[in-house]
Amino acid sequence: GMTDAAGTISVKLFAGLELSAAERRSEYEYDPRVVPTVGAVAEAIGLEPGAAGLILVNGVHAGLDHVLGPGDQVSLFPPVGGG
Repeated sequence: GMTDAAGTISVKLFAGLELSAAERRSEYEYDPRVVPTVGAVAEAIGLEPGAAGLILVNGVHAGLDHVLGPGDQVSLFPPVGGG
C-alpha cells in the first residue's frame, strides 16, 4: 500500500491519458508546495499542453489554474472525442 499521503496530492490519469505521460504511469503523488496548480501537475507528469481535456479535483470540474492543497485528488482525462 501507499505510505500516508495526507499531505500530498493524488493524481490519476484515465482513458489512455497515461500513454501521453513521460513515465507511462497512471498514478502519481505530488507535494502541493512543489506543484501548486493543476497546470503544474500536468507539466510535472510530462503531458503536452491540451492533453488533459477534462480535469476533476475532488470530483469537481476544475481548470489548469486551480490551486491544489494537501489531500486533494486530481483526475485527468483526455479531451472527449479527441483525435
